[in-house]
Amino acid sequence: MLTTVATVTLRILLFRAGPQDLPYAPTLTRLLIPLALLANFALAAVSLPPPLAALSSAMGVLGLALSSRTLLRLRKMENRYLQTFHALLLTGAVASLATIAPLSEVMPDMIKLFQHPELLEQKPESLDLPSGTMFLLGMLMLWNFVVSAHIYRQAAELSSFASIAVAMLISVALQLFVSATTSVFGSLLGLLPLAGSSGVPAVGG
Repeated sequence: MLTTVATVTLRILLFRAGPQDLPYAPTLTRLLIPLALLANFALAAVSLPPPLAALSSAMGVLGLALSSRTLLRLRKMENRYLQTFHALLLTGAVASLATIAPLSEVMPDMIKLFQHPELLEQKPESLDLPSGTMFLLGMLMLWNFVVSAHIYRQAAELSSFASIAVAMLISVALQLFVSATTSVFGSLLGLLPLAGSSGVPAVGG
């Protein structure tokens, strides 16, 4: 079954399959949630201390579960939730892992820019953001977003325009949810994020 799941995941990432092509396997959730948590944690740890990275990862998966179930419930298609959630976890994990290396390369200068935004105007030459890496990061984020819209379109039977709008709404909601949670708990625990509240895109956003 894992071979089938890997094959379908690749096809979804290439827009040649949808969540309905994944096997309906409730037991698979016990494998995919830890996989998504680890992938999200690895990405978040590039810019956050480990406790906040773990919290950010957990809240991202929780938010993804709630948002996808809510969407399908509103569309009266809640029976499609499991495969949709699995598709989002799998593709999000792949996107997170693919983003780690380029994000790690540019994060030191991004942290410097967040902490001292005046550098952008006063001493732009002090920042060494490689254009190729920044372009790759942008493409990875766009790819992850379009894949999510593709999943929502097929799962909820939405038009292309509606699926893009839904993906954008969910992405923004997830970012706000994860950012607010990490900020609140970061303050309570006395931890200061290095680069903003959440530092990385939420999974599936």
